Amino acid sequence: MDFFLEVDEHPQDQSPVYATTYETHPGGRGGNQALAAHRMGPKTAIVGMVGDDPIGKKLTDKLRMDGVVTSGLGKSDKPTGGNSIAIDRNQSIRIYQARGANGDATAEQIPDEILNEAAFVLLQMELPEEENYKLMQRAKENGAKIMLNLAPMKMIPRKFLSMIDYLVVNQLEAKQIAIATEMDRKNNAVIIANGLAKEGDLTCIVTLGEKGSVVVTPDGDSWGVPALALENTPKAKELWGASDAYCGTLAACLYNDMPIEEAIRYAAVAGSLSCRGAGAQPSFPYLDDIEKALENFPKAAPASQII
Repeated sequence: MDFFLEVDEHPQDQSPVYATTYETHPGGRGGNQALAAHRMGPKTAIVGMVGDDPIGKKLTDKLRMDGVVTSGLGKSDKPTGGNSIAIDRNQSIRIYQARGANGDATAEQIPDEILNEAAFVLLQMELPEEENYKLMQRAKENGAKIMLNLAPMKMIPRKFLSMIDYLVVNQLEAKQIAIATEMDRKNNAVIIANGLAKEGDLTCIVTLGEKGSVVVTPDGDSWGVPALALENTPKAKELWGASDAYCGTLAACLYNDMPIEEAIRYAAVAGSLSCRGAGAQPSFPYLDDIEKALENFPKAAPASQII
């Protein structure tokens, strides 16, 4: 659950800071990405853990009512995970995350019978990384496609990097990887994406916020798309969840066998449209919204033209 607190300024000492207002919205990377994928049409299931508490029930019920399959959500003795997002008058953000029940999620919650060549597995790093790696190994052995959203950024052992079909990182995460691996980065997302694509024999997507996103395939082919221009500049609270809308939409498009250069168009538009309202899930667009916006959205171009 996401708790948004609006404050005049962030604390400079131990004095209390009083919020002028606060809101709660359903969130969590797994839930956000599952909902975004489902809104593109494919049957989508979320697997993870919530607490045996009112918040866990509310999150589960909301996803189920929206059409996401929630039978893979287990209950933990720990409380449901949460984010406290404090935003000051200058739109500066401070985030406090409680992993809670998410820390009890295990790879064994996904049975082998659904990890087949027809499956598309989308993972992110807010769960125990060792469980992610166990699942990746089983998914790879069974022929499923694997997409990893490397958020928050953690270094991946090389043997697991080579199991990934699609790696999604934002520009900050891409730079952190480049620095840690001493990659020739030159502050250029295309160069970093190209290095990661070659290193893991995978397709690497780098999201660039308001500048759009780029993709590089293992063969070195690259495309880029801009972000969809919005009438009003989104506030920090409205930007929350845009990357999850992007990832979930991208996964659904690729599951539907859409070419990657077209899939990033849908994902870019979905990410931008999600910034029209406060919170993540309440603002996620539907397929009709995305296709309408795509009518006037440019085709993917060589990535060098975007950077």
